[in-house]
Amino acid sequence: FPQQLKGIAMVNVDDVQVGVKELERCAKMGLVGAMIACFPLDGQSYGSPDFDPLWAASQDLNMPLSFHAATNRTTSMKVAQFGHPFLINMDFWARMCFSEMILRGVFERYPKLQVGAVEFELGWIPHFLNRIDYAYTQRPSPEDKIRFKNGMVPSDFFHRNIFLSFQEDAKGVQDRHIIGVDNLMWGADYPHFESTFPRSQQIIEEILVDCTEEEKDKIVGGNTARVYHLD
Repeated sequence: FPQQLKGIAMVNVDDVQVGVKELERCAKMGLVGAMIACFPLDGQSYGSPDFDPLWAASQDLNMPLSFHAATNRTTSMKVAQFGHPFLINMDFWARMCFSEMILRGVFERYPKLQVGAVEFELGWIPHFLNRIDYAYTQRPSPEDKIRFKNGMVPSDFFHRNIFLSFQEDAKGVQDRHIIGVDNLMWGADYPHFESTFPRSQQIIEEILVDCTEEEKDKIVGGNTARVYHLD
């Protein structure tokens, strides 16, 4: 069903050059984006220039990248891969990666790059934005020597370059004007057991009850179509 369904590749970027070649191959196949591990290998950082070829390829190919909640690497933290502690705190890895990418200037170097946090929900983001702007403006560290051009602060890059999918986070929707309405993408997660199916329409109506019709259109489909270049 090429007109109804669009595929997302799963790309291993532990070797950046191999990852770039695979991203190019997937783009030629007609896939519209790629999922990569939420956290790189020990000793690596998505904020490092070593990953710049990947970000450049993603930007040039119009292939948004995403971190899924189930692609965390937990070896360094010595915690269980699954269970309540993991489920409650899974956004930790997304916050760490986004912090490194933003503060190391990835999105300044690649202004059209789009990177998403998939199924991490939303409620953590207002606090994250407050903290990353505070750290940048009030608590610069010796290793964070980058100063952004044109007076931009970290949250500006977050709003411009990062998208977020969620399922039932009503609290996050209430904070949509802090997070950014243009950054939000609702998803049902069908057919997983935590899916909103078969109550998707009811749940959408409940969690988007205070949204305008324009906001609803963006959140349930418009933002996804824009980010993934769906005609």
